Amino acid sequence: MNEVWNLSVIYNGFEDPQYEKDLASLKGKAAAYAAAAGKLGDTEPLDGLKTCITLEEEITLLANKLAEYAMLRQSADARDAQAGSQIGRIMAVVSGLAAPQAAFKDWASKLPNLMELVKGDDTLKEYPFLFENLAKSSRYLLSGQ
Repeated sequence: MNEVWNLSVIYNGFEDPQYEKDLASLKGKAAAYAAAAGKLGDTEPLDGLKTCITLEEEITLLANKLAEYAMLRQSADARDAQAGSQIGRIMAVVSGLAAPQAAFKDWASKLPNLMELVKGDDTLKEYPFLFENLAKSSRYLLSGQ
C-alpha cells in the first residue's frame, strides 16, 4: 500500500515551475487589486466593480490551489517545514489584501445604483447575493483607510 499521496495532479513540488508561476501570479494579482482599490474614487463605477470582482475571483482560485497543495503536503507530514513556510507565504499575500478589500466594499456599498449596475452586467450578475449583502451590511464595515 502506498502511504504517500500523489499530489502531482496539482504540482510536482514547491520547485515545480508551475507552482512558482502561480505564486508569482497571485502576488501580481494582489498588487493589481490593491492598485485598483486605491483608484476607485477616480474610476467609473461599473469598471471598478468588474475589475475588483474579477481580480478577487482570480486571487481566490489561485490562493486556494496553492494553499490546498501546501496543506495537503503538511497533512501527509506534519514535519514538512517547507509546506509550513509556503502556507505562510500564501497567507501573507492574502492577508495583505484586507485593507484594499475593505476599501472596495466601502466604496461599492456607497454606490447609489449598485444593484442596477450588478443586474445589468453579465460579469456582475453572477454575484447578486454578494452585493445585496454588501449593501445591507455596509454600516458594519471597517474603513478601508
